[in-house]
Amino acid sequence: MYISLIIPVYNRPQETEELLESLSRQTRRDFEVVIVEDGSRPELSSADVAERYAGILDVKYVWQENGGPAAARNTGAAAAHGDFFVIMDSDCIVPPTYFETVYRRMAADGIEFYGGPDSAAPDFSPLQKAVSYSMTAVFTTGGIRGRKRGIGKFSPRSFNLGISRRLFESVGGFSDMRIGEDIDFSLRVMRTGVKAWLLDDAVVCHKRRTSMRLFFKQVFVFGTARVNLNMRHPESRKAVFWLPAVFTVGSAVLCVAAMIVSPLMALPAVAIALLGVCRLLPGFMWQLLVLVGVIYSPWWFAVPFGALMALWFIDSAVRNRSVYIGWLSVWTSFIQLYGYGCGFLYGLWLRRVLHKDERYTYKVTRFFSSKTR
Repeated sequence: MYISLIIPVYNRPQETEELLESLSRQTRRDFEVVIVEDGSRPELSSADVAERYAGILDVKYVWQENGGPAAARNTGAAAAHGDFFVIMDSDCIVPPTYFETVYRRMAADGIEFYGGPDSAAPDFSPLQKAVSYSMTAVFTTGGIRGRKRGIGKFSPRSFNLGISRRLFESVGGFSDMRIGEDIDFSLRVMRTGVKAWLLDDAVVCHKRRTSMRLFFKQVFVFGTARVNLNMRHPESRKAVFWLPAVFTVGSAVLCVAAMIVSPLMALPAVAIALLGVCRLLPGFMWQLLVLVGVIYSPWWFAVPFGALMALWFIDSAVRNRSVYIGWLSVWTSFIQLYGYGCGFLYGLWLRRVLHKDERYTYKVTRFFSSKTR
């Protein structure tokens, strides 16, 4: 068994270097790294980075015209020599024992298809740790991204996925889906009857987004992708995927009702809107204004929202051993739910009401996807 690690890269030389540096510290080194440059701009190419590590790791660098992450992974698979593929995103950091763990588990269990969880590394920024919390916690996403306590059926994601070459080729690789392509791939693989293993001890550290704004755009795109996935794979539809949209609509209705009952609650909302338009709204200011709005809201609005905020704060603060990260996690959790919910509703509007095809959703979200890959 020989592993080929396939990494699609788009305008991220610094992240590529951090990833390769972490791979150079692996306790087991019998694997190759296939870096696929997906039409990056010349000044943001990872070619020099790959060349520097060629003497340290078995690195193969491949360039292709921009075609998206799915096409890049297929290109990487075609160029790989291994009989087992591991697929990761370029913004991952790989702990030293990762490949030792994977080889050991494959030998013991005969694994053909697996996924692993992601987490935040100790040296990640407080915001990155807060984003990681909001994307992996049971109280936000239900823990469906590679955790034992997940409330939905586990499906491997492209930030940490392994599959045999035989199985990869039998399903035809990744489809032409531009967003949500990894879930589409996992669903097609599991349709063959192969078990999707969760290797909970094969963890990667996923950097994710570096600002609230980019994080909102990312989860918005995930929400639109879920509508497309539900239409491609009707058997994958579950009520849990509607929860962020229901939370978004319910919050909006409650907020309007609360402002009618307590007009003072509307003042912070007006201030946020005006300062936001003038670009005079630092992150801490809008957070404080939201808190002021909750304080002036009726009890039937303040109690449930206050309890939810306290839950996120305490859970994240304890998990990360940081009050500040707990505070940030309150806001990244709201962004995760509202961003995904808005994207899901937008996707429903485009696909179900306007009857647009799937590629149209990629066109209208191309700004989001280009900023969040």
